[in-house]
Amino acid sequence: MENAFERRPWLLPVVLAALVLVLLRPALVPLQPGDRLNGKDLLDMFYPLNQATGQMIRAGTLPLWNPHQFIGHPFVGNPHAALLYPGTWFVWLTDTQRAMALMLALHTWLGAWGMARVARSFGSTYSGALLAGVIYATSGWAGARYYAGHYNLMLVAGWVPWGIVAYRHALHSRTWHALLPGIGVLGIALLAGYPPLLIYLALAWVLLWLYHTATAPEGERRRAAWHGAWKAVATGAGALILGAGMALPAAELGRLSVREGAGLGFANLYALPPANLLTLVVPGLFGNPQTGPYYYWGADFVEEYTAYAGLLPLLAIPLAFRRARRENLYFLALIAFGAIYSVGIEGGLMPVVAHWVPGWTSFRVPARGLLLVVIGLAGLAALLVTQLQRATVEERIALLRPALRVWLPVLIALLFALAIFFTGWYAASSHVEPMPLRAYLVAGALALAGVFALGVWAALWLWTQPDPALGRWALALTAAFVILDAWHGATPLIKVGPASEAPIWTGARANIPLDDAGRVLERLPWGGPVNGASVTGHYHVLGYDPLLIASFDKFQQLGDSDDPESRLNTLLGVRYVLATEPLDNADHYKLIGIAYDSFYYERTDPFPRAWIAADVRVEPDDGAVLAQLADPATDLRATVFLDRALDCPAGGGEAEIVSYEANEVRIETTGAGGVLVLSDQFYPGWRAEVDGERMEIARADVALRAVCVPPGEHTVTFTYRPTSFFAGAAISAAGWALWAAAGVVALRRR
Repeated sequence: MENAFERRPWLLPVVLAALVLVLLRPALVPLQPGDRLNGKDLLDMFYPLNQATGQMIRAGTLPLWNPHQFIGHPFVGNPHAALLYPGTWFVWLTDTQRAMALMLALHTWLGAWGMARVARSFGSTYSGALLAGVIYATSGWAGARYYAGHYNLMLVAGWVPWGIVAYRHALHSRTWHALLPGIGVLGIALLAGYPPLLIYLALAWVLLWLYHTATAPEGERRRAAWHGAWKAVATGAGALILGAGMALPAAELGRLSVREGAGLGFANLYALPPANLLTLVVPGLFGNPQTGPYYYWGADFVEEYTAYAGLLPLLAIPLAFRRARRENLYFLALIAFGAIYSVGIEGGLMPVVAHWVPGWTSFRVPARGLLLVVIGLAGLAALLVTQLQRATVEERIALLRPALRVWLPVLIALLFALAIFFTGWYAASSHVEPMPLRAYLVAGALALAGVFALGVWAALWLWTQPDPALGRWALALTAAFVILDAWHGATPLIKVGPASEAPIWTGARANIPLDDAGRVLERLPWGGPVNGASVTGHYHVLGYDPLLIASFDKFQQLGDSDDPESRLNTLLGVRYVLATEPLDNADHYKLIGIAYDSFYYERTDPFPRAWIAADVRVEPDDGAVLAQLADPATDLRATVFLDRALDCPAGGGEAEIVSYEANEVRIETTGAGGVLVLSDQFYPGWRAEVDGERMEIARADVALRAVCVPPGEHTVTFTYRPTSFFAGAAISAAGWALWAAAGVVALRRR
């Protein structure tokens, strides 16, 4: 196998591609028509998001603003939309769900190949590099992401190993153009739409810089440290220029979202529970979220706490201390840092990092530090296989003796003994659920882990045999067990199923008109994803997105968001209700349709979406505004609370929405004039004109837009032209042009 790779290096990415296709075959070529990857976030957020942006592009509209969720939300500032990432353009032009599966497969392969390149850069053989790629991209960590539907995270994860390769290349080169690969990789990864994962790449860079400095020759370490530091800073700065089209509007949204000002408590959400460290040895110890009847019963969010890489990579940790190779140090550091950081505040590392890095606490889920653990385990496994390939039989025996005689036998015995114990518990119990069946499932997980441990022992035993005939099978058996072991942590989590439009939204297409003047509310219990309105074209007051705008989040404190008659939903202009159960005690609603076991209602006295208020009050304190809006004595239509004073008449009048598009709203007004209020999200980038004359927009009633209109008949136009996006896109375009030109110059010189 090794000889074949050495003669034909291109076989390495080809074999990795074949393995990825085998693993993801159910998603790429489903056996049942209509089946797709059905990860939760795919169904709830990413499928509707990409379908909506694709529809807008095909209709000739730039997807800048999404009016269909909440009371408006920016596409351009939402990293999950990844508008400038080339792969997203492919998704827009084809069947969204199938194209996203292809994109995930492509980036899984890209990550596997990148990890193989990382291993090769540290001196691994091709065979070891192949296994490193398999462990990184197709083991339990990746499988858990498929289960959760972490689409953008997986796209960026495909670029992370290439970022390590690029920085290592820059560290060992003295030319300026050695920075170009790293700038390009980080720039494209930034556009892919999941910046937090690049934070962990930055941590991997810091450890690589320390490793490079520590292993530099005596007398050269200070110079190596300086050169490594400025190259990292220069690469990061260049990447920010290339990714400015995403970074600038995303920074704007982040500043205005609920993430702004978050502290350590927020950052510590989803820290790794210590008990879940056991799943690094026994996947499925706490059940499987895809398998009934008890599914997963451990700490919530199994996708964040799953990082099973296989038993051989774990065994490579103690074996690394028996073979003194400096290349092991970097991967051991990744494992140690990632494991300690993943436990959050209790580990002590996260508060230190949060103290020194501004904005760090805006990113939650310290358990994602397990990504560094997986990279470290993949690298150590590659170096272990490399050493076994290159060592003599005597050296292999000396290296593997404790593993074959003590470590693995003890582990195998313990796993099978525990499996027998839990089986006996199940057999002897009274079968009062859930514990007896859980014990049976735990016994199965322990026994399967024991089988794989036995397979690892057999593979390593072959390496110690002097018979060349047996030795030739050692590498093949090792590769087979590493691949199967990695996959047995991933495949139970990767499932496909029907991913068609939820029936409640299909029924909405027929029963609820696409009325510009009326918003909809999907009541609990939800019959489908709340973001389904982005696809059907309705205007939903709810939505699902981690970057919720803070002013809207605060505004929702006005009332019960599930009550269609609350002052909150009244003020937002909710006119239609989707429900999976009949609507009781709703005097202002009438039934207009029933379809797919769902009920559709229309309000008989809907509140207008745009109106002119005669009673204008200036109140910058949002808490005081909410208190007055909640007071039944406050006339919601006549009174408006502004965050700043507007020099405006207060005579009153009428307003009618005559055109409501994604990026533009036109309203005609009549009467004595006053403050025109539009119950859409106040957000930077929106401009207002009255008869073509630019007017200031004020924030009304905590989260809405308001503008002054004079007496008489006028046309008011709200237009979304986000400076952050257009400036960022221009910077990105110029940056990529310069990057390409610099690449051409570098190639000519080379």
